[in-house]
Amino acid sequence: MSATIDKIQFNSHITLDFAHFEQLYQDKNQDIFVEKYKPIASNYTRSLVCFEPDGDYDSKGMTKEALGYRFDIYRNEIGDSKLVPIYKTSVGQLSIVDYNVRNQKEYQYYVFKENDETSSKASLSNTVQTCWWDYAIIGMTLEDEDSKTYKVDPSDVWLFQSNVSSDSTTQNFSKTTYQTLMAYPTVSMGKSNYATGSFSGLIGRVRKKGYDEDATLLEQWNDFCANPQLKLYKDRKGHKYIVDITNSSSQIADETREQATTVTVGWTQIGNADDYVIIGD
Repeated sequence: MSATIDKIQFNSHITLDFAHFEQLYQDKNQDIFVEKYKPIASNYTRSLVCFEPDGDYDSKGMTKEALGYRFDIYRNEIGDSKLVPIYKTSVGQLSIVDYNVRNQKEYQYYVFKENDETSSKASLSNTVQTCWWDYAIIGMTLEDEDSKTYKVDPSDVWLFQSNVSSDSTTQNFSKTTYQTLMAYPTVSMGKSNYATGSFSGLIGRVRKKGYDEDATLLEQWNDFCANPQLKLYKDRKGHKYIVDITNSSSQIADETREQATTVTVGWTQIGNADDYVIIGD
């Protein structure tokens, strides 16, 4: 059961330092009736409004409209000293999805609140441990060419979780061997250095009631493979590549009641994923 709150009105005789609304987790939320309690926005925060102007709070003004602020977001991989710029939100935007991360890694995000005049000190997220068992092909739509920022529509996210099998990944170099009058040849190398590979998996999903695959799903997948979008490919191991899909084939298991479809996908790397910003709303 869920509910939408359109308006909250406080008694005019009550003075509030803050109003902190959180999603209920575990059995109950942290007891705030303690001395010198300071509200801190967490993954469970839905709204945090601070009324005390000089209050020493880690987060202020996190309302639905964000009080006219933008947020500059950076990512740090635990164990690395670098802060990687991720995204500068539009005014009032309070969340993004960061797709450009590796599996089995720990990350922390630094969020700076900004307006036209000032920038706050960083608010740090919880440490995020990535863990998934899917192979993913994700379509990307260009938002800003200079910063290589791409947006992701959830309909362009394809996950393969069942009967997944990956073939060998080949690293392709442009090397030429020249025979000389010496005992050994000379090898020269061009600039080409990219990976190619393939994998296969069921295109549908295994759910509690069994295997689920609509007849039109393969048509949607073929349209996705043929479109000119750049695509982010991520595997279970933690590799990630900017790729284009070079071929795709399908095989229906005629002997099964579900008529499950396995697709085999060939891909070619066309960019370094670390050079891109790939986010969703």
